Amino acid sequence: MAQFTETVEKLVSIVGKEHVKTEPDDLATHAVDNLKPKAVVFPKDTQQVSKVVELASRENLAIVPRGSGSKMSMGNPPKRLDLVVCTSRMNHMIDVDTSNLTITVEAGVKFRDIQARLATEEDRCYLPLGDLTSQADEAICSDRSHSGCFLPIDPPFSDIATIGGIIATNSTGPRRLLYNLPRDMILGVRLVAPSGLIAGAGGKTVKNVSGYDTSKLMAGSLGTLGIMCEMTFRLLPLPEKMATLLLSFESFSDASKVAKQIFDTTLLPAAVEVMNGATFTAMNIKDAPGFEPGEYVVVVAFEAFQEAVDRMRSEIKKMGLDLGAKSDASLDDASHQRFWLAVSELEGMLARKFSGLVCAKLNYRISEWEDVYNFCQKVLSDSKIDYSLQAHAGSGICLLRLLIAESDGETTEAAARALEKMLQKSVEAGGNLVIQRAPASAKGKLRMWGELSPDFIVMRRLKEQLDTSGIMSPGRFVGGL
Repeated sequence: MAQFTETVEKLVSIVGKEHVKTEPDDLATHAVDNLKPKAVVFPKDTQQVSKVVELASRENLAIVPRGSGSKMSMGNPPKRLDLVVCTSRMNHMIDVDTSNLTITVEAGVKFRDIQARLATEEDRCYLPLGDLTSQADEAICSDRSHSGCFLPIDPPFSDIATIGGIIATNSTGPRRLLYNLPRDMILGVRLVAPSGLIAGAGGKTVKNVSGYDTSKLMAGSLGTLGIMCEMTFRLLPLPEKMATLLLSFESFSDASKVAKQIFDTTLLPAAVEVMNGATFTAMNIKDAPGFEPGEYVVVVAFEAFQEAVDRMRSEIKKMGLDLGAKSDASLDDASHQRFWLAVSELEGMLARKFSGLVCAKLNYRISEWEDVYNFCQKVLSDSKIDYSLQAHAGSGICLLRLLIAESDGETTEAAARALEKMLQKSVEAGGNLVIQRAPASAKGKLRMWGELSPDFIVMRRLKEQLDTSGIMSPGRFVGGL
């Protein structure tokens, strides 16, 4: 204990006394899967992160990085934990270059603040800006709504997540159909390696990497290869028009036919989601008062020029009605944004209601999505587990949320058996199943990262070469890396 007291004094000399927390309440708040750190550190910039990590490397202290905490339920419990390094003070937008469609930000900047800042660029009505911590649709007036830029990703917890956490987990949402993955938006990254060395890759131009693209390597690494401190992204101009179409069906067969027909056309929607009625009801949507959700809801997002949005919405609505949609509704602009915010916040809302919530992401060949969706429904119905199910129809991704109380051990056991069956089905369909959220008490019963793929040996070698002491998020990643 005396030795760690000396370590705390060294940490204080780096970041200041008020930015090193060792009180029991602070340690409990920043625990990872019920494992409490010995200290929580809040560096203000890359230089301080470097000094903290260098100290940890020298004294063999295990580190877990943290942003807002929205993704801390991911992964295996850490094998050991000494320091939580929180990036909340690293919240500066370093360079906003809308002329060249790039932005450079620190890891602790909240995603919502990036979007609010970008949306107000090049405004046409010259009103004073409000608090940039508010959401974009609250910070801009109607004349500004089609000005500026945006970072084209829509991750879960978009209202509270930090950009560092989003990239570290490669978090994405339904609109990946049009905009691809967060890792595809990264142009450069500045990071602190496990030795404490500050390294950088990429820059503000698209073709800027010679050799290995470290920026892409860090995306989805869950803090196991270093701590990302600064990131540069490419941007897109805000679309002229945004809208969402809702169609309800009583049968999955009819709902899936609509999705299939959409992808048989040349139309380019931003998202095509097929969700069961429980998913839609849980979002508590108030912007479509006349809409009657059936057993299934098909949700189609459009983000493009006015004429393109009007055409796509009209044609897809006709498809739905021809296939027996019992109800439909359209959401425009602000209501469209509120709907997709509700989608991104769904996991958090369910977690507050169900203490034992288990969330899984299934991936598979796109052509297999209907078969996998039906298989999941049957397994969960047979297991008598309440669930929410949502498929990114054009991306080969399905999101499953098991609505369980943490104290319900019997249902948790049944869930573990059901998830194992769905994992095998996903593997047979060319993919995998990853648990994205589970209570710490249930993780020992679950294969958090699914089946190991043949490229695991490469991942292990990278980890061993880059983190020779094994101090970065030890054990949390695939295969216990």
